[in-house]
Amino acid sequence: MIDFSDFIIFLKNPSLEKQFDIKSLSSFLKLVWKSFLILLASDIILGLLFCGPLIYFNLFPSVKGINFSLFNILKISLFYPIIEELIFRLPLRSSKFNLVISFSILISLLVFKRLISNVYLAISLSLILYFSLSLFLREDSFFLIKLIDFFTLKFRVVFYFQALLFGFLHLTNYNIEIKYFYLFPLFIMNYIFSGCFWGYLRVRYAKGIYLCIASHILINSIYCFVLSR
Repeated sequence: MIDFSDFIIFLKNPSLEKQFDIKSLSSFLKLVWKSFLILLASDIILGLLFCGPLIYFNLFPSVKGINFSLFNILKISLFYPIIEELIFRLPLRSSKFNLVISFSILISLLVFKRLISNVYLAISLSLILYFSLSLFLREDSFFLIKLIDFFTLKFRVVFYFQALLFGFLHLTNYNIEIKYFYLFPLFIMNYIFSGCFWGYLRVRYAKGIYLCIASHILINSIYCFVLSR
């Protein structure tokens, strides 16, 4: 089970040293469910602390309208969680395989961002880029060694950077006004917390990336279902 006190200790000094095994499917499912409950509780608490006062003073931005078609529901509940975890959390344990997958997807989305609506094309381009980088980027290449060293030696910086970037990415969910830029961190505080929590799961558990993906899919699916009612 998830030890919340260990999570708090981890946040004080994120490290790659300690790791827990997930010994069975039932243990995995329990971890996914407990992750959902922790994230739900954090959304409620942070919502009351930050969003509540902002809503009261009419400063919290409105959420962009979502067309809950079957395709959009699949994107929000399945496609986005997988893509986001592979980009943000997978490289927290750095290796050639993890970094190449993460950067392949990221580059594909940045360069071909208009193709995000075409899932099959986006996946195809990411795969082409992945195999190209895998073939031409050797294990002993100077760039790869330095990149892995950076992700390992500067892990604390990388960890918090991915959580902040993950949070600020979700500003795109809102109709924001630039004049309230100083409130941006408060708008997405729950996403920053989620980025930290999924980052913790990623490095603390063996095969933690699957735990992150399953937990992310569950929470997006439930929120998507609630919002579509």
